[in-house]
Amino acid sequence: MRAGQRWWIRWGIVWALGVLMWVGSPKAWAQERLQEEATQGRWLFPPGRIEVGAQVGGGFSNRPVQLLKFVPRLGYVLTQQEVLLPGSVEVVGEPSYFAAFEGRTAHGVDVAALLKYNSWTGTKLTPYLPGGGGLSYASIRVPPGGTNFNFTLQAGLGLHYAMNHQSTFNFEWRYQHFSNGDISPPNPSLNAIIFLLGFSVLY
Repeated sequence: MRAGQRWWIRWGIVWALGVLMWVGSPKAWAQERLQEEATQGRWLFPPGRIEVGAQVGGGFSNRPVQLLKFVPRLGYVLTQQEVLLPGSVEVVGEPSYFAAFEGRTAHGVDVAALLKYNSWTGTKLTPYLPGGGGLSYASIRVPPGGTNFNFTLQAGLGLHYAMNHQSTFNFEWRYQHFSNGDISPPNPSLNAIIFLLGFSVLY
Protein backbone atom coordinates (compact mmCIF):
# COMPACT_ATOMS: atom_id res chain seq x y z
CA MET A 1 0.00 0.00 0.00
CA ARG A 2 1.42 3.36 -1.02
CA ALA A 3 2.01 6.18 1.47
CA GLY A 4 -0.64 8.33 -0.20
CA GLN A 5 -3.26 5.63 0.22
CA ARG A 6 -2.36 5.15 3.88
CA TRP A 7 -2.72 8.90 4.40
CA TRP A 8 -6.25 8.86 2.92
CA ILE A 9 -7.26 5.84 5.03
CA ARG A 10 -6.04 7.51 8.22
CA TRP A 11 -7.90 10.72 7.45
CA GLY A 12 -10.98 8.68 6.49
CA ILE A 13 -10.94 6.96 9.87
CA VAL A 14 -10.46 10.26 11.70
CA TRP A 15 -13.31 11.83 9.69
CA ALA A 16 -15.64 8.86 10.39
CA LEU A 17 -14.86 9.01 14.13
CA GLY A 18 -15.49 12.75 14.08
CA VAL A 19 -18.88 12.30 12.42
CA LEU A 20 -19.88 9.62 14.92
CA MET A 21 -18.88 11.85 17.83
CA TRP A 22 -20.74 14.80 16.32
CA VAL A 23 -23.92 12.75 15.77
CA GLY A 24 -23.76 11.18 19.21
CA SER A 25 -22.78 14.26 21.18
CA PRO A 26 -26.17 16.10 21.08
CA LYS A 27 -27.88 13.02 22.50
CA ALA A 28 -25.23 12.54 25.18
CA TRP A 29 -25.28 16.26 26.01
CA ALA A 30 -29.08 16.38 26.20
CA GLN A 31 -29.25 13.20 28.28
CA GLU A 32 -26.69 14.59 30.71
CA ARG A 33 -28.51 17.92 30.95
CA LEU A 34 -31.92 16.26 31.45
CA GLN A 35 -30.57 14.02 34.22
CA GLU A 36 -28.80 16.94 35.90
CA GLU A 37 -31.87 19.18 35.74
CA ALA A 38 -34.16 16.40 36.97
CA THR A 39 -31.83 15.87 39.96
CA GLN A 40 -31.84 19.59 40.72
CA GLY A 41 -35.61 19.88 40.30
CA ARG A 42 -35.56 22.02 37.13
CA TRP A 43 -36.78 19.31 34.71
CA LEU A 44 -40.21 18.39 36.05
CA PHE A 45 -41.11 15.51 33.72
CA PRO A 46 -38.48 12.74 33.99
CA PRO A 47 -39.59 9.07 33.77
CA GLY A 48 -41.51 7.85 36.81
CA ARG A 49 -42.99 11.26 37.68
CA ILE A 50 -46.70 11.44 38.53
CA GLU A 51 -48.74 14.49 37.50
CA VAL A 52 -51.96 15.37 39.36
CA GLY A 53 -53.84 18.41 38.17
CA ALA A 54 -57.06 20.07 37.07
CA GLN A 55 -58.10 22.50 34.35
CA VAL A 56 -61.20 24.56 33.67
CA GLY A 57 -62.29 26.46 30.60
CA GLY A 58 -64.68 26.74 27.72
CA GLY A 59 -65.04 27.26 24.02
CA PHE A 60 -67.18 27.20 20.93
CA SER A 61 -68.04 24.76 18.15
CA ASN A 62 -68.98 24.47 14.48
CA ARG A 63 -72.63 24.56 15.61
CA PRO A 64 -74.32 27.17 17.84
CA VAL A 65 -73.15 25.13 20.85
CA GLN A 66 -70.94 26.55 23.58
CA LEU A 67 -69.09 24.38 26.08
CA LEU A 68 -67.72 24.61 29.58
CA LYS A 69 -65.32 21.94 30.89
CA PHE A 70 -63.76 20.91 34.18
CA VAL A 71 -60.90 18.49 33.54
CA PRO A 72 -59.06 16.63 36.32
CA ARG A 73 -55.80 15.05 35.15
CA LEU A 74 -53.73 12.10 36.34
CA GLY A 75 -50.55 11.36 34.41
CA TYR A 76 -47.52 9.09 34.60
CA VAL A 77 -44.29 9.82 32.68
CA LEU A 78 -43.34 6.64 30.84
CA THR A 79 -40.10 7.38 29.06
CA GLN A 80 -37.68 10.07 27.96
CA GLN A 81 -35.83 10.71 24.71
CA GLU A 82 -32.93 13.00 23.88
CA VAL A 83 -32.80 12.99 20.05
CA LEU A 84 -34.09 15.88 17.89
CA LEU A 85 -36.65 17.26 20.36
CA PRO A 86 -35.62 16.32 23.92
CA GLY A 87 -38.51 15.55 26.22
CA SER A 88 -40.67 12.83 27.72
CA VAL A 89 -43.79 10.82 26.93
CA GLU A 90 -46.59 10.73 29.49
CA VAL A 91 -49.79 8.67 29.61
CA VAL A 92 -52.73 10.68 30.95
CA GLY A 93 -56.23 9.86 32.19
CA GLU A 94 -58.85 12.60 32.19
CA PRO A 95 -62.34 12.03 33.66
CA SER A 96 -64.06 15.36 32.97
CA TYR A 97 -67.36 17.17 33.39
CA PHE A 98 -68.80 19.32 30.60
CA ALA A 99 -71.83 21.48 29.98
CA ALA A 100 -73.04 22.16 26.44
CA PHE A 101 -75.36 25.12 25.81
CA GLU A 102 -77.75 25.36 22.85
CA GLY A 103 -81.15 26.45 24.06
CA ARG A 104 -81.23 23.74 26.70
CA THR A 105 -78.19 22.79 28.80
CA ALA A 106 -76.66 19.33 28.50
CA HIS A 107 -74.61 18.08 31.45
CA GLY A 108 -72.16 15.32 30.66
CA VAL A 109 -69.10 13.30 31.61
CA ASP A 110 -66.17 12.49 29.37
CA VAL A 111 -63.53 9.84 30.11
CA ALA A 112 -60.42 10.11 27.95
CA ALA A 113 -57.00 8.43 27.68
CA LEU A 114 -54.25 10.54 26.13
CA LEU A 115 -50.55 10.54 25.33
CA LYS A 116 -48.78 13.77 26.20
CA TYR A 117 -45.35 14.83 24.94
CA ASN A 118 -43.50 17.22 27.27
CA SER A 119 -40.78 19.16 25.48
CA TRP A 120 -37.65 20.13 27.41
CA THR A 121 -36.54 23.76 26.92
CA GLY A 122 -34.11 24.26 29.82
CA THR A 123 -36.36 27.04 31.17
CA LYS A 124 -39.45 27.30 33.38
CA LEU A 125 -41.58 26.74 30.28
CA THR A 126 -42.50 23.21 29.15
CA PRO A 127 -44.54 23.12 25.92
CA TYR A 128 -46.59 19.94 25.52
CA LEU A 129 -48.72 18.13 22.95
CA PRO A 130 -51.67 16.04 24.22
CA GLY A 131 -53.75 13.73 22.03
CA GLY A 132 -56.11 10.79 22.44
CA GLY A 133 -59.72 9.73 22.66
CA GLY A 134 -62.48 8.52 24.90
CA LEU A 135 -66.20 8.24 25.58
CA SER A 136 -68.82 10.76 26.68
CA TYR A 137 -72.40 10.67 27.92
CA ALA A 138 -74.71 13.68 28.30
CA SER A 139 -78.09 14.24 29.95
CA ILE A 140 -79.60 15.24 26.60
CA ARG A 141 -78.49 14.74 23.01
CA VAL A 142 -75.22 16.44 22.04
CA PRO A 143 -75.47 17.99 19.55
CA PRO A 144 -79.27 18.26 19.18
CA GLY A 145 -80.35 15.61 16.68
CA GLY A 146 -77.51 13.34 17.73
CA THR A 147 -77.24 10.96 20.68
CA ASN A 148 -76.55 11.13 24.40
CA PHE A 149 -73.57 8.80 23.96
CA ASN A 150 -70.57 9.87 21.86
CA PHE A 151 -67.02 8.87 21.07
CA THR A 152 -64.48 11.66 21.42
CA LEU A 153 -61.17 12.48 19.76
CA GLN A 154 -59.00 15.33 20.97
CA ALA A 155 -55.62 16.94 20.42
CA GLY A 156 -54.06 20.20 21.43
CA LEU A 157 -51.13 22.36 22.39
CA GLY A 158 -50.30 23.40 25.93
CA LEU A 159 -47.73 25.12 28.09
CA HIS A 160 -46.59 24.37 31.66
CA TYR A 161 -45.06 27.24 33.62
CA ALA A 162 -43.04 25.99 36.59
CA MET A 163 -43.96 27.89 39.75
CA ASN A 164 -41.48 25.78 41.73
CA HIS A 165 -39.78 22.37 41.51
CA GLN A 166 -43.09 20.55 42.04
CA SER A 167 -45.99 22.60 40.64
CA THR A 168 -46.94 24.25 37.36
CA PHE A 169 -49.51 26.68 36.00
CA ASN A 170 -50.97 25.42 32.71
CA PHE A 171 -52.54 26.97 29.63
CA GLU A 172 -53.93 24.77 26.86
CA TRP A 173 -55.69 25.04 23.52
CA ARG A 174 -57.59 21.88 22.59
CA TYR A 175 -59.62 20.61 19.64
CA GLN A 176 -62.32 18.06 20.53
CA HIS A 177 -64.54 16.03 18.20
CA PHE A 178 -67.80 14.40 19.36
CA SER A 179 -69.36 11.67 17.21
CA ASN A 180 -71.55 8.63 17.80
CA GLY A 181 -69.66 6.71 15.11
CA ASP A 182 -72.90 6.09 13.16
CA ILE A 183 -74.02 3.53 15.74
CA SER A 184 -77.35 5.40 15.86
CA PRO A 185 -78.01 7.54 12.75
CA PRO A 186 -78.17 10.41 12.23
CA ASN A 187 -74.67 11.41 13.29
CA PRO A 188 -74.42 15.23 13.14
CA SER A 189 -71.15 15.28 15.21
CA LEU A 190 -69.65 18.29 16.93
CA ASN A 191 -66.22 19.93 16.58
CA ALA A 192 -65.17 22.21 19.42
CA ILE A 193 -62.27 24.55 20.19
CA ILE A 194 -61.64 24.77 23.94
CA PHE A 195 -59.28 26.95 25.99
CA LEU A 196 -58.21 25.64 29.41
CA LEU A 197 -56.41 27.08 32.43
CA GLY A 198 -55.23 24.99 35.35
CA PHE A 199 -52.44 23.73 37.56
CA SER A 200 -50.49 20.53 38.13
CA VAL A 201 -48.57 19.08 41.08
CA LEU A 202 -45.80 16.57 40.36
CA TYR A 203 -44.67 13.75 42.64
